[in-house]
Amino acid sequence: MLLNKNRENSKGVVLVLVLVIFMALSGLTLMTIEVSSRGAIEASRMRSEYDAHFIAEEVLNLIFDKIRDDNTPFSDTSTERWAGMWQDGNVSYLVRPCNSKMNLNNLAKLNDNKKVLSIMRTLLPSGVDVPRLLGSLGGWVGKPINPALDKMDRLYYASQYPSYAPSQDLLEAPEEILLVSGWKDFDRQWVDDTFTVWGDENLNINFASKEILLAYFPKLTRKIHSIIHWRDTRGFTDLSQVLAVAGIAADSALYREMLTVLTVRSSFFEAIVTAEVSGCRVVKRYIISRPEAFETKLPKLINQSDMSVTFLETTQ
Repeated sequence: MLLNKNRENSKGVVLVLVLVIFMALSGLTLMTIEVSSRGAIEASRMRSEYDAHFIAEEVLNLIFDKIRDDNTPFSDTSTERWAGMWQDGNVSYLVRPCNSKMNLNNLAKLNDNKKVLSIMRTLLPSGVDVPRLLGSLGGWVGKPINPALDKMDRLYYASQYPSYAPSQDLLEAPEEILLVSGWKDFDRQWVDDTFTVWGDENLNINFASKEILLAYFPKLTRKIHSIIHWRDTRGFTDLSQVLAVAGIAADSALYREMLTVLTVRSSFFEAIVTAEVSGCRVVKRYIISRPEAFETKLPKLINQSDMSVTFLETTQ
């Protein structure tokens, strides 16, 4: 009877061991399946991202062709084939001249502090400390600034995680300004739409926003609608046309200043290309230069960067 009881106990122990081993194997199997599934998803994402980048490169070639085929060498307007937005399914691009925006590096190099303050007070949101923002920007690019502000800025950079230091050089991308002390809360999209760092040209009157034009020329307030209407419907092919369009005197101080700030031609272009493949959405920025004698020379890619790479939740 005791022997039977021992046998029953042994069977119970074996059963428990079998159950434990089964549960362990089940867990290992599920883990293997999860790892394999995760690996498959990652491989699928890599392929989708590669395909999206490849399509973006193909779109870049299309943009090159359109810029190269521009047959109006002395002016650039919104009626050009390369200008504006193009979309086909899950692929799109937006091309605009770099000198449709305010160049931060040119701004930082200006020595007319009164003029710079006036421009930025008009352009920046009300309530911000414009002198401090401009002083910190100057310190970032290596200009001498007030010792007290320099100390405050260095404390700010040291307190960030990870900490960093001013580049002491010109900005390499407009969004770099978000690293400058006092600038981090500005919307990145607004920064990208308002500022550039490429090219060294005057503002193109055919593309610069109303806000930027008025920041430079507040006296155009009553004439700006006529200027915007003309440039959006016909385009300025020569800056002198603004005299008749806006009723400005050719010998006026306003027009003389406009001649030093504005132009109707562009040599550097920003192309924002978006490509989506199998749930992967890639947004790339290409900066393209076009030489003066572009009828005999091809446009050239001078900078490219990934603005974002995102995956839809359905692919996870």
